[in-house]
Amino acid sequence: MGELLTSGPPRHGGADGPVRRFAVVGSPVGHSLSPVMHRAAYAELGITDAVYDRYDVPARQLADFLCSDVGEGLQGLSVTMPGKPEAFALAARRDATAELLGVANTLLRHGDGSWRAENHDVHGIVAALRDHGATGGGTGAVLGSGATALCAVAALAQLGVQEVLLSARSPEKLTPLEQLAEGAGITVEMVPFDRSEALLGADILISALAAPGARAVAERWGGLAARDVPGVLLDVLYDPWPAPIAGLLSADGAEVADGLEMLAHQAGQQVRSMLAVPEAPVAAMLAAARNEIGAFPAPGQ
Repeated sequence: MGELLTSGPPRHGGADGPVRRFAVVGSPVGHSLSPVMHRAAYAELGITDAVYDRYDVPARQLADFLCSDVGEGLQGLSVTMPGKPEAFALAARRDATAELLGVANTLLRHGDGSWRAENHDVHGIVAALRDHGATGGGTGAVLGSGATALCAVAALAQLGVQEVLLSARSPEKLTPLEQLAEGAGITVEMVPFDRSEALLGADILISALAAPGARAVAERWGGLAARDVPGVLLDVLYDPWPAPIAGLLSADGAEVADGLEMLAHQAGQQVRSMLAVPEAPVAAMLAAARNEIGAFPAPGQ
C-alpha cells in the first residue's frame, strides 16, 4: 500500500519555509499524467516550494494510506480510481459537485488534519467541450456508464442541455445517470446499446467507453451505410490517438475534443485549489502531457 512510483523533484524547503507535498493516488496509477501536468504548472508559475508524486493505493486503503507516515505529510491529493468514492466518504467537507455525485477527485488537508473533497472532473468536461464550441441547450448524449459517464451527465446539465440520450452495454448501470439527469430537469431517452448510432444525432456526444468497447462501437458505426455527425464529440480516450470513435467521427467532419484536454482542465482546477493561485497554466500543462506520450493535437485543433 502506498508504494512510491516516482521520486519526483528533490525534497527541500523553499525560500519561505518547508516544502509542500502533493500526489496522485490510485491503482493502477503508474500511467497517470498528473505528475507531468502538475510539475509543468509549478515550473510555469515559478513554484519552488512544492513537489508532486504518485502512490499506488488499492481500493479501500485510502484512509489507511492517509494515516501512514507518507500520507500524513501530504497537503493535497489528486484521486483516481478506485479511490474516488472513498475520497468522498472520508472527507469532513465537500464542494457542491462532489456532494451531488458522491465521488471526488481531489482532497485538500485543512489545518486541523481533516480533509475537504472536491470534484473537478465535471469542470474538465465542460471546459474541454466549450473549447470546441459547445454551447447550451439542445441535446446531449453519453455513451457508457460509471463514474466518468456520471460526471458527463452533470457536465451536460451545466451546459444546459434539454434532452440527454444514454446508452451502455449494461443498461442497468445507467440508473444513477438517469436519476441525475431527471433531477436536473432534463428529459432522458434510454437507447439500446445495439442501436447506439442514435446518439450520433446529438449536439454534444461524450464517449466514456474504455478502449475495447470503443473499438466495438466504432466498428459497428463504421459499417453503417449512412450516419449522423454530432455537433461536438468528447472522447475520454487519448492514448493511442486517434481513439477509435474519435478517428471515425473526425473523418466525418465532427469537431473533436480528446481526453487529455479534459484532464488538463481538471488538473488546472486542482492546481488552483492546492496552491491557492487565481489561475493555472492549462495550455502548458496540456502541452507537457502531450509531449510525455508523444500525442498529436486532437483532430480539429
